[in-house]
Amino acid sequence: MGLGDSVREKRGDGRRFRIIGLGMLIGLAWGTIMWAITGAQGGATVWFYLALTMAMIGGGVAAIFGAMNARKRGERISPRVMPKDSDEKRAEAKAAKAERRAQAKAEADARKQSG
Repeated sequence: MGLGDSVREKRGDGRRFRIIGLGMLIGLAWGTIMWAITGAQGGATVWFYLALTMAMIGGGVAAIFGAMNARKRGERISPRVMPKDSDEKRAEAKAAKAERRAQAKAEADARKQSG
């Protein structure tokens, strides 16, 4: 996983939040329509209850479908529990590779001097 993958992953998270926000806005609008259909009974209290409930349902549905689409695109759905560990492993592998190269170069230089 390169740097581009982590940037793409972070961008994917922002897109998911927008999808959830859109689902909540659609739910809020639907709750307002339902309140209007019932003749606006109960005033602002009932409107708030219906709009908030529908917004929560809309956000949940959007989150589920957004996660399913993200999985199809190959994006990570769950958060990284220990991202520092994977970064440390990459850094260790890079350091070990550099050490092997330096050792191989030193051996080649030693062969040239002795030969």
